[in-house]
Amino acid sequence: MADGVLASRGARSLRWSSRLLADVLVVAALCAVVVVLLEADTVLAALPVQITGNILTLSAAAVGAGSAILAVVVSRLLGEAKLAWVAAALVLYCVVVLPWATLSTADLDVSHRASRLVAYVVALVLLLLSTRPPRSLGFWGGWVIMVAGGVCALAALRLPDSAPLRWFVEGPLVTVAVLVGWTAAAVSFAVAGIRRQWTPWLRLGLGLVVLAIAQIYRVGITTPTITTNLAFPALRLVGLTVVLVGLAQMVQRAMATMRSEHWQQQEELAVAAIHMERAGELAAERDHELRNGLAGLAGITHLLSADTGGEDHERLKHAVLAELGRLHRILDGGEPEPDVGPPLAEYAVAPVLEGLVALRSGDRGPDLDIVPGLRACGESAVLAQVMTNLLANCDRHAPGAAVQVRARRRGADIVVEVRDSGPGLPPGADADALLTRGVKDESAGGSGLGLYISAQLLAREGGTVRLRTVDDPRGCLATVTVPAVSEQSPADSDLLTAPRA
Repeated sequence: MADGVLASRGARSLRWSSRLLADVLVVAALCAVVVVLLEADTVLAALPVQITGNILTLSAAAVGAGSAILAVVVSRLLGEAKLAWVAAALVLYCVVVLPWATLSTADLDVSHRASRLVAYVVALVLLLLSTRPPRSLGFWGGWVIMVAGGVCALAALRLPDSAPLRWFVEGPLVTVAVLVGWTAAAVSFAVAGIRRQWTPWLRLGLGLVVLAIAQIYRVGITTPTITTNLAFPALRLVGLTVVLVGLAQMVQRAMATMRSEHWQQQEELAVAAIHMERAGELAAERDHELRNGLAGLAGITHLLSADTGGEDHERLKHAVLAELGRLHRILDGGEPEPDVGPPLAEYAVAPVLEGLVALRSGDRGPDLDIVPGLRACGESAVLAQVMTNLLANCDRHAPGAAVQVRARRRGADIVVEVRDSGPGLPPGADADALLTRGVKDESAGGSGLGLYISAQLLAREGGTVRLRTVDDPRGCLATVTVPAVSEQSPADSDLLTAPRA
């Protein structure tokens, strides 16, 4: 495994090195072509040099302004304060310094040249500070310094012509300081891009390096004016274009990251919604079961209040206690989710049905007919809950109608029938659709969860529930099957004769 990790890291380093080499070679070749092409006498003779130089300078200013906008955007997207300072430096350089560069030095007096130089120096200071912005100034510190620099540049226009001012404007000290500072900032960004192994940051650094090369070229040529040389403004345009490309890629990567995070958040929200929906279903199911159980307990209260004693009284008392225990397990979260997997437990069917029927015994309780000795596989609570739902539906949809409960064995299953003498299923109703969650009869009330819960619980234990309308007499027949204990005697397999539809 360690070898695989090392091989993966080696492959990433190799890919990064190849991209780095390709970017450096492409930018170097482009700069070389620009210098060779625009220094050719034939090109200079064919082009209006002054106009072409101005166009190149203004184009560089436009590209730089676009780069500043992208730098602001990506600084907010990535939370990168350095790029906010780079944006402030580009605004001052491209909006103030470069437009003045279209004017000939002879057309500017000393105060105007000093004003341009102040703006240039402030832009360079911002670029140097952007390599490590002061934390106390944050994102907006660069813009404050930019505004202050702009004010100082305007104030320089009011300076009188003097020997010290001319020395400051025309002397070599400021030129060397600007050249060294610009080169240092450019190299710092390029090294940071290499260290991060992030291509967009590398291209930002390469663009600034090209701008530094342009400054070196401008100082090195004998006639550094756009009237006689176009390579300097062309190199400046190339450098700012590379900066723009790097920042555009940063915006693209940031947007891709945001989209990825957005989809991840959407997935997390979807999972949370599923969990919340399931929690709501469980709460609704338990509420449904508690209401049905409490309804049965309320129906038998008047029978126990008579306190007649005897066998019936004890039977009713045990039925109430059993139902109270089932409701208590529901409140504890033990139902309606039985264990998933093949049922291993077994239980006697008769006590479950007798207890539930006893809870609904009254003037006209359900008629119970059970083959003795029936034993089923699974959890008795499942059958109790299903029968509670079916008997509650009889009370709700066929109030006062006679109800019959029969239990037999059919092959490998225990078959329990609940039949009422009510109106049957609604006309045109789909019996399978009635087992879907939320399908209910608005006229009869209820939540529509009972049949859905019953079908889900039985399916987990290998059982089923089916509904249909029957005649002679007319009513609704619910047929429940649960797996029977395999050791049960075949003598107990009295086949059920279902009423004819």
